[in-house]
Amino acid sequence: MRVALVTMLGFGGGVALLLFIFIVVIKGEQNAAQAALKAGLLLGIAFSLILTCVMVLLDLTARLFIAKGVTTNTFWDLEQKRELVLDGTVKQIMAACRQALLSVPNVTSVSDDMTNLTAKALTGTSWRSSGEEIDVKIISLGDKQCQVQCISRCKSPKTIFDYGKNFENVETWQRHMDSELKALAKPS
Repeated sequence: MRVALVTMLGFGGGVALLLFIFIVVIKGEQNAAQAALKAGLLLGIAFSLILTCVMVLLDLTARLFIAKGVTTNTFWDLEQKRELVLDGTVKQIMAACRQALLSVPNVTSVSDDMTNLTAKALTGTSWRSSGEEIDVKIISLGDKQCQVQCISRCKSPKTIFDYGKNFENVETWQRHMDSELKALAKPS
């Protein structure tokens, strides 16, 4: 419901404003506001219905991930978090973490701090998001084991809705962490 309302008002309002300006400036008609509101509302509802259908399909995809045993917060949350306990040295896990962050779609920068055992990635703007921050924290549990926590959140605190981008970020990171560490564990 929240998706439909935000999309309808945002897209429909933009179309209505554009049509109002067009009708007033180009045609010079007196009843431009009423015509623009009707057209904006109709186009906003149509776009909202299409986008809501896409979001339902994305939600079903997320539920399939959950059914496979991937634990997650709610798919729609603005912040997604994963915690893993991994075998390997801190250096191996930090290297795997860096590679996993670089594999997340639309990443613009990755930085890591070996002294604080943290890593951070930023993603760029896409049609689904104005960008996200991905923070990773590593806690050593001994010589050959670490707890790793990954959190993906929107850059802007004004974001109302996440179109599944944070979920995609942490799932991609987790999948690549597993494959990177398996590659490091294989004897050469």
